[in-house]
Amino acid sequence: MLKVVLALFPLVSILFMIFILKKSSIFTGIFACLLTTVIATSPVFHLNIALLPKPFINSFLITLPVTYVLFFGILLYHLMEKSGSIQKIASSIATSTDNRIDQVLLLALGLSPLIESVSGFGLAVIVIAPILMALGFNSLQSSFIALISLCIIPWGTLAMGTIIGASLGNIPLEDLGVGSALMCIPIYIYFAFLVTYIGVGKEAMQKKKWRILSMGLVLGLSVWICNRFISVELAGVVGSLTVMAAIFIMISLQNRNKQYYSNIFLKNISPYLLLIALLIASRTINPIKDFLTSLLTVTIASYQFQLSFLYSPGFFLFIVCLFTCTLFRLSKASIFDSIKLTINKCYPVLLTTFLYIVVSEMMAEAEMIQLLSVTAANTFGSYFVFITPLIGATGGFLTGSNTASNTMFIRLQTETATHIGLSPTILACIQNVSSSFMTMVNPSRVALSCSVCKIHSFENIIQRKMALVGLSTLAIIFLEIIFLSRFH
Repeated sequence: MLKVVLALFPLVSILFMIFILKKSSIFTGIFACLLTTVIATSPVFHLNIALLPKPFINSFLITLPVTYVLFFGILLYHLMEKSGSIQKIASSIATSTDNRIDQVLLLALGLSPLIESVSGFGLAVIVIAPILMALGFNSLQSSFIALISLCIIPWGTLAMGTIIGASLGNIPLEDLGVGSALMCIPIYIYFAFLVTYIGVGKEAMQKKKWRILSMGLVLGLSVWICNRFISVELAGVVGSLTVMAAIFIMISLQNRNKQYYSNIFLKNISPYLLLIALLIASRTINPIKDFLTSLLTVTIASYQFQLSFLYSPGFFLFIVCLFTCTLFRLSKASIFDSIKLTINKCYPVLLTTFLYIVVSEMMAEAEMIQLLSVTAANTFGSYFVFITPLIGATGGFLTGSNTASNTMFIRLQTETATHIGLSPTILACIQNVSSSFMTMVNPSRVALSCSVCKIHSFENIIQRKMALVGLSTLAIIFLEIIFLSRFH
């Protein structure tokens, strides 16, 4: 019993430090690393001190490709923001239609997921909320819609959290991506109706229910198709662009005079289109794939690590950053300012990710994860599948990061699944999806939204209502679990 309690201490300490003591993620990560090291090397788990460097080295290697993608993803956002292209894309959407339902759907299921897919970490809120207010939506509506629009999080920053989850959970990436996408389809339909209801009310929503339903389906199905047949990394970008294209086509059919705005939109969104073209070519054309993977590939067999610098999404983001600088003729001052902003945004995220991975790796090395998974299997049996979304949701809510949540819990989920005879992939998908959608309820995300909308006094109200959105999303996930349990 003492061994189980001590094995739980690192995870409980993280929750306690963040939720009760309100400590920062970095401080919490450092504390958890030290605590885990002390417990792992104690007489209870007796991890050999000579093995201590291994979890740190392995964590650094896992964090390295994350750094590559995250840095250039956020840099691309800042370069496009400096060039004014983000504002012009937003203007194209705002002026392309007077229909408020189309405006909400374009922003919440289109532009916001697009920005989140490439940059991540809630940056889309900063763009979406002011546009909504400029279109005449009040501050509360704008805040709610902007938060719910962070719906593409399993594929945010080119699916970074999902990739980390697949790696740590020892799950094939395509399986985790496809499974997560299937679970998201009904959730996207729900979000489509929810943002429309918030924006225009029940009566107007009912008049356009089939259009709203179709856009939720378009997002969900295009994300699933991309995961299944093209690339997990690209799923969020492809899904969001598909929604925008579908709505723009409908607008053009209704009013051909609006074609001008669509052309402006296409011109300014060209960096994202180039990214899609490069990633699709590298993932689907074998000669290109073989060429890229044969150059600048670092392999460390003892740590089962491999990074192809020219095949990683980070390389293509780098190319698109160069393209953006050239296309929009950015000044050196704008470029250096974008790099500075990117570094300031990146380092806390990367340090936190590294620290949480160290905790996970240290627990695995000391066989704490194995002990907890066996204990959970013996305690809950097959009913553990109903505990899985609560664990994922807790991680997403407290950390505000799907990457951090998956780092903390996905290995526990998959190993427990193995012990109770359930599919590790299914539990990994439940963890990934429940964790992702609860990040939009995270207090820091809510505070960001309230700050942008200048409604600090309503922060508690928005927090409570977003908690209801999170709980209703979890209810959908529970219904999906019941459905799966009946047919498996």
